[in-house]
Amino acid sequence: MSNGPVSGNGIQITLPPNLKIYYSGMTQAALSQFIQLKDMSGNVIFTLTGSGPWQPQSFTSNSTGQYKVYIGTNNGAAWSSVIWDDDALTIGSTVYFNVFSFVSEDAGDQDFNDSYLSICWFQFQG
Repeated sequence: MSNGPVSGNGIQITLPPNLKIYYSGMTQAALSQFIQLKDMSGNVIFTLTGSGPWQPQSFTSNSTGQYKVYIGTNNGAAWSSVIWDDDALTIGSTVYFNVFSFVSEDAGDQDFNDSYLSICWFQFQG
């Protein structure tokens, strides 16, 4: 079951510490979309703006794994309504791959098709 809808003004997520994390996104909205990830100290990890698709990129997570996702419009002038979820691919109790998926609604038609963000990682790297 998905989380939300919630405000895109700082959705807290936990990533595994010290792993390579991949992200990408897309939009299909008239308004300029804004997606940003910050660590808990307020440092910007990445920002996606405009009208994607945005090419996949990566970063290495910090030692705490604590982050906030911001999803809105016009460089963060307004916050979108967001539905999101965390999904894992497993065999038994061993997790091999995780993904956070976020979709946004930037106006009032409630179709949740304005922007999409994927943040994912393999549990074992190398």
